Amino acid sequence: MSRKKRMIERGTSLLKRGFERPLFLMAHHDDEISQAGVFQRLGPNLKAVWVTNSDGLYYESELTPVEYGKVRMLEGINSVARAGIPESSTRCYGWSEVEIYRWLSEINSGKRTMAEASEYFDRILADVREAVFQARPDVVFTLAWQGGQPEHDLTHFFTSLAIREYEAANNCEVAFFHLPAYEYTILVAHRFHPLYRGERLRIRLTEDEMAVKMKMIGEYPTQTRLFSDFQKVFKLIGKLGYLTGGPKNADEWLSTEEFGPVPRDLDYRKNTHVLDRCTYINDDFEGAPVTFSGSVRPIVDWYLTKAGR
Repeated sequence: MSRKKRMIERGTSLLKRGFERPLFLMAHHDDEISQAGVFQRLGPNLKAVWVTNSDGLYYESELTPVEYGKVRMLEGINSVARAGIPESSTRCYGWSEVEIYRWLSEINSGKRTMAEASEYFDRILADVREAVFQARPDVVFTLAWQGGQPEHDLTHFFTSLAIREYEAANNCEVAFFHLPAYEYTILVAHRFHPLYRGERLRIRLTEDEMAVKMKMIGEYPTQTRLFSDFQKVFKLIGKLGYLTGGPKNADEWLSTEEFGPVPRDLDYRKNTHVLDRCTYINDDFEGAPVTFSGSVRPIVDWYLTKAGR
């Protein structure tokens, strides 16, 4: 059996066994799209939680951040409804992407100390903790720790802290999986980096699951430009696919989804890329850089030190 077939067999088997209280914890509305098949297979008991109001790209519209955030939150509710998850099984904590980026840039520049910033990030962590403790999950899925987008990484990190605390408080173990989105801008899309050393699992979507996934994508008219950018990447991947035997178009790429268990020994203080400039490429807030070493690592250090780790 080939490596790819083994990944699909293991991923399919894991989701087939079923979970009683699955939690899907995301940074942004549309984060569920890249793993919409996994999302569907987790079943009707799934709880879907978004941390931010997804207002980060408001400047591409004529709306204010508040107005844009409201549109994005509604898109998310409509999207997951396509997968059979009612609004009553969702929650959005509504943290502004714009403000998170402001804080990240100010930590990076030294304008704000972590002692000052912690008063802000403590509240976000408290909300993530609340989501975990209220759901009482037996499995949690969140964005991969991969250095592509800082809010993805922060959501993952805060989720990991909350899970550890929940496990200690309840003397239990929660299955914890992460889902790759993108890195190197979007050149590595919906897959782990080729050098990723953790276990990789995959599923191959059925025609019905793929149809639902496409309907979920259709519920995000504000993200047309972003989805178009991904289509360009998939076209390039398709050309390579004819040479490598891989996916030859966007549909083939999207119909296979990859995820994996979060390694217990994952070092959150370590950059996922050798060079800092390869992490969060071109990310900034109004021209002020947002980096791993200057923005995210100080947050990680603060909370791991606080937890005695």
